[in-house]
Amino acid sequence: MDGVLLQTVEALGDSPFVAGAGAMWQRLQGEKEAVQQDILSDGPLLREAAGGVQERDPSLESDGAINWRRRETLEERLRVLNDAQDRLMDGGYGRCLECGNEIGVKRLVADPAASLCINCQTLAEAVALNAAA
Repeated sequence: MDGVLLQTVEALGDSPFVAGAGAMWQRLQGEKEAVQQDILSDGPLLREAAGGVQERDPSLESDGAINWRRRETLEERLRVLNDAQDRLMDGGYGRCLECGNEIGVKRLVADPAASLCINCQTLAEAVALNAAA
């Protein structure tokens, strides 16, 4: 488990990146706690029943949609962070889930929860962009 992570981290030299699986766990855990706090600070989001108010202020509907999208984004980030901690425990951390190659050190510094190497991430984004078009 520590082999891939430590090899990757040692290549950073005097970088501000924190070395060691335990330190990486703490970094991921810290971000998880921040995301959880954001979710809790938003409070519960409730969808209105279909029999609610007849006329609505369009700006209120937009605010509701923005709040739901923000919540979905926070919840997705929380899942990604949990998955990264799972990979850290099972020894797959630092390896691309698609091709199995090492994820670049700079990429892990930028996002310690990254699960794809830059090539696979670029390809995944291109596919998603084409599907949306």
